Amino acid sequence: MNAITDQQMDAAVLHAAGSPAEAIVVRPEPLPVLAAGEVLVQVQASGVNPIDVAVAAGFLGSPLPIVPGIDFAGVVVSEGELYGQEVWGSQAYLSWKRPGAHAQYVALPSTWLSRKPKNLSMVEAGAVGRPYITAWQALIKIMDLQPGETILLNGGAGLVGQAAADIARWRGARPIVAGRRPVEGAQDVIDTTAGDLTEAVLALTDGKGVDAALDAIGGELFEPTIKSLRFGGRMVGLLNNSRVEFDPTEIYSHDRHVTGLASLFIDGAEGARVFDQLAPLFERGLLTPPATKTWPLSDAARAYDTVMNGARGVKQVILPFGDAA
Repeated sequence: MNAITDQQMDAAVLHAAGSPAEAIVVRPEPLPVLAAGEVLVQVQASGVNPIDVAVAAGFLGSPLPIVPGIDFAGVVVSEGELYGQEVWGSQAYLSWKRPGAHAQYVALPSTWLSRKPKNLSMVEAGAVGRPYITAWQALIKIMDLQPGETILLNGGAGLVGQAAADIARWRGARPIVAGRRPVEGAQDVIDTTAGDLTEAVLALTDGKGVDAALDAIGGELFEPTIKSLRFGGRMVGLLNNSRVEFDPTEIYSHDRHVTGLASLFIDGAEGARVFDQLAPLFERGLLTPPATKTWPLSDAARAYDTVMNGARGVKQVILPFGDAA
């Protein structure tokens, strides 16, 4: 554990809205001042997510300047009963409502903290973050995915899709991964550029359709994903940046259930409870962290740029203390 030697820290700071190179500067900042119920966490690793890139671009209207970063893995260094505890988590209010974790230290309410799995390194723990909490909320809380069910993962090559496939397999469900590029280790894969999505799904399910679907793409694949559901099937959508047209009878006449997940608004304490449930699954080897690429804090803008241009299923992770993780 690094000692706190002064009242400043190094941090990535969003000082303008724009591309990563335009928006981010790494500079000394004052240590966070703790409010009642908060603790100081020394950040050992913090993943970069598409939402971080969106914040840098100004899409969420975050007040500037602000420290970005919603994923965290580190050690509690403020005095109290949690001192020395290794913690992890992800919270969208960071960098949106309050300073985030792309810095050497971050102030967090103690209710937002979950114990880091003992078998995960700080880099691995810092990489789990947003993809897993999103996939968990969609598959477990909303869909209540059951053993023996089949789930279509549209955009399954991405980090959320990978997390969803991991959770589905642990749950005893069968994931069908649909995307524009191959997915290593996936048994049932559909190339969405090579033909009709619905026809491919029906071919893999003996004409029945899937029990559930997670749509992380939207757009022109929105209706084919709905049509891939069996009678009474359910679908959760995460992203749809373009207006779509579809036949509503595909929902009404087939008793299908379609909803969305506003993952930005997952409460910090609720998020910690999700990570409390994830931790033993990682410790028992039932879930696996994603592949990672690490960056020193000084290269934060390059890490953001990599995510913006497509990280191809590899989580970009910032190390605020260099090789300290």
